[in-house]
Amino acid sequence: MSHRDLLHAKLGSLAFSAVFYALAWLLLRHGAVFSSRLAVFPHWPVLFDFLLTAPAFSWWLHRHDRKKAWRSALSVAALGLWVARYLMPGLSSELTRELFGLCKLMFLCAGAAELFLIVQMFRCTGRAARGVNPEYALQHWIGLRFGSLAIGRVIGFEARMWLYALMPRQSAWRYRGDQHFSYHLKDGYAATLQGYLVLLVIGLPAQHLLLQLFSQPLAWVTDALTLYGLLFLWAHYRACQHCPVSLDGQNLYLRQGLNVREQVIPLQSIVGVEHFRESVSRRVPGSLILSGGGYPNVRIYLRQHMPIEGRYGLTQSVDTIYLGLDQVPSFLSALDALRTDRRFPFPRD
Repeated sequence: MSHRDLLHAKLGSLAFSAVFYALAWLLLRHGAVFSSRLAVFPHWPVLFDFLLTAPAFSWWLHRHDRKKAWRSALSVAALGLWVARYLMPGLSSELTRELFGLCKLMFLCAGAAELFLIVQMFRCTGRAARGVNPEYALQHWIGLRFGSLAIGRVIGFEARMWLYALMPRQSAWRYRGDQHFSYHLKDGYAATLQGYLVLLVIGLPAQHLLLQLFSQPLAWVTDALTLYGLLFLWAHYRACQHCPVSLDGQNLYLRQGLNVREQVIPLQSIVGVEHFRESVSRRVPGSLILSGGGYPNVRIYLRQHMPIEGRYGLTQSVDTIYLGLDQVPSFLSALDALRTDRRFPFPRD
């Protein structure tokens, strides 16, 4: 879907929803003015349209991009439920209670799925051969069990998060590549993550006490989300210290904590590498910025766009990669050595 088509779809969805909700408001609040029969018009068909008809139309407008279609449909459904609470307080409150019960069931199912994933992670890594990186064994099992589609990538991300959060590290794990370059010390990135962890832990009790004054369910839901954020930060902190950017004679192995799962970039696809020290906008299309909390210091140009898998299995097509490394001279020297190999004749400047 082009940008112009997407804009038309957004405007069409907003216009349809606005007209639809305005007509519902006239029907339910002032229907008796137009017809005496409308005074006893049942409310449930309008609620049905709020939650299904309008979201379905919004989905159809964005149908060429499935991700945007589902996001748009869910957003319109949530807006419809909010409007229904104003127009039909009695009926919508009953529906809200039913939805809250379904949400609790969904939370229980999600917890059971996470527990199953943790147990399988320990089983899979325990069966891995001695000296094999447990992450490779885990990703191999997930690929066999769930495939490489969206659900497999999401489960792979969750498994990596639990792996780095819970697995003890008696020895360094071996990653692919002959030369390894760290990035956790640049601009105090690891120390910054550590500071965020401390602040979240300190603020959690005060957050809970404050929120339960307004709503106890809200307090517990917020606590659960905060604990999940703590888990993610802790796993990312550990992964950043141990997952390097690596090189060998054939490939560049791109990694950055939990932000990027290991991506194999053939050296033949690299057309330029340069030292770089400027601010880069994250909105530039086709660019991937992996610089921690500071400015990047290496810029890599690719011959063509490549898909890079990031958090929660989301992929991004990039042709320019910005890295923030601790050992920039060593990294550039290693790539300089490859310039003498005729298989990889890319310029550095």
